[in-house]
Amino acid sequence: MLTFFRIVDTRTKLLSKPAPLNARELASLRSILQGAGVSPILDDGELDGTAYNFEANANGLAIAQFAALFRERLDLLAVLEEAQFLGRSIRVSRTARNRDALLEVSEHIALSPEIAVTQTQADRVLECLDLDPATSTEIPLDELRSKLSNPATYHCFRRRDLANTYEYLSRLSYTDCGEQFPHLAWA
Repeated sequence: MLTFFRIVDTRTKLLSKPAPLNARELASLRSILQGAGVSPILDDGELDGTAYNFEANANGLAIAQFAALFRERLDLLAVLEEAQFLGRSIRVSRTARNRDALLEVSEHIALSPEIAVTQTQADRVLECLDLDPATSTEIPLDELRSKLSNPATYHCFRRRDLANTYEYLSRLSYTDCGEQFPHLAWA
């Protein structure tokens, strides 16, 4: 089983509200993302092309492309604009079969890719950071940066053959997220 480390923000107040997407709008959104080479990150159990639950980094697309697609849907454009402004992914989700999907700003900050490691490696990473894997699910980036600046932490990572992970987390800890409150989370 894999554990994913990624930057999230669950504390910044969002201004946009989740907006419903009917089937035609969802297909159009998928098409524009696919045309731009954006691969969605599918939730477990979803199939590419028919997914109702996924995230995508739409920050590389011009808001004008979305505006041409969703001319009358200011609620959808507000979500897309806020996601781009905050450097976050967009999230599409559907809770019931007979309901429209919803488009919302994801909690995942899209400025840096996530890292996937085995459960054993994740446990060793958390041990090196002096975090309890049973109770810890996230750490603020500034606290992570502080822990990683300790030479003993670096040596702990090296002793456990995690030098590459240390370097990645070090770069990740300096991600500038503006006025957001980012955390490194794992699941």
